Amino acid sequence: LGFDEAAQRLAQAGFKAEQGEQRYNNTAPKMTVLEQSPPPGAREGIGAAVTLVISGGQRMVTVPMVDGMSRVEAQVLLEKEGFEVGEVTQAQSNAPPGAVIGTRPAAGTAVSVPSTVSLVLSSGAPAPSMPDLMGREIGAARQVLTQLGVRNVAVVRDPMGPGAPGTVISQSPVSGATLAPGTTVTLRVVAEPSPPPAEPPLE
Repeated sequence: LGFDEAAQRLAQAGFKAEQGEQRYNNTAPKMTVLEQSPPPGAREGIGAAVTLVISGGQRMVTVPMVDGMSRVEAQVLLEKEGFEVGEVTQAQSNAPPGAVIGTRPAAGTAVSVPSTVSLVLSSGAPAPSMPDLMGREIGAARQVLTQLGVRNVAVVRDPMGPGAPGTVISQSPVSGATLAPGTTVTLRVVAEPSPPPAEPPLE
C-alpha cells in the first residue's frame, strides 16, 4: 500500500504509523510500504507504533564520463557507480587503440541502477587511402605520401615516359586503395633522356 493509505488503515485499527527508512526499489513505486514492524499478525496494545519501511523509488544515477580511459578503468568506475558493463564494441577513431570513445547510454544520461552500460573502444585511426598522384611533380608527390605516414616509396625512372621530366606517370597501389602500415608505394616518373654518347674525337 501507499504510506498514506497504510497509515489510515493502522489508525482505524488503533495503531499509529511511523515512517521508517526509505529504500531504493526498482519495482515498488515511491512511498509504497515495503516492510512493517511489528509484522502482520503480531499482537500489540492499542496505540502502539508500527514502523513502515517505504520505497524511495528507482535509484537514478548519471552515467559518468569515461572517454579516454582504458576498458578496465572505465569498468571499475561504472561498477562503483552501480552499473554493469554490457557489450564492448570497437569503432575507428583517432584516439589510441583500446581507449574508450563512448558509452551507450551516453555520459550524462540519468538511468536507474542497476542497469547496463555498453562501451565503445577505439580500434585506432582508419588507414589512409592512396591519393591520386598522376601528373604531379615527384617532390610534391613524396610530400603528400610523407604526410600520410608512408615511409617506403620506390621511384622508377622512365626515360621513354610521356610528359615533363620528374612527373608521375603511374602509381601502385592505385588511387583510392587502402594504405596499410608498411605498404611500399611505387611511382613511375618521367626521366631526363640520357644525352647521346659523345663521338670519339677524330684523329
